[in-house]
Amino acid sequence: MSMTLVIGARWYPVVPDTIAAASALYCAKRDASKLPSSRMPAAFIMRDGKTIGHLSYNGRVWAGSPRHWTPDTKPIYDNR
Repeated sequence: MSMTLVIGARWYPVVPDTIAAASALYCAKRDASKLPSSRMPAAFIMRDGKTIGHLSYNGRVWAGSPRHWTPDTKPIYDNR
């Protein structure tokens, strides 16, 4: 099954099937929405029906869900 980016209630196929592409797609959707971080819906990357990561507003990707994040957590993809 391919990778999917979920932003709020919207699902987007990620092509190519990479975390970097998911981050780039999220950033494009974020910029097009013109929403500030406080109003941007939560975003997740799904594969095979399972959440593999979540995105912060800046486009970085973190493993698991936001509830697993700590100040010592390292991103699994850093788009800087």
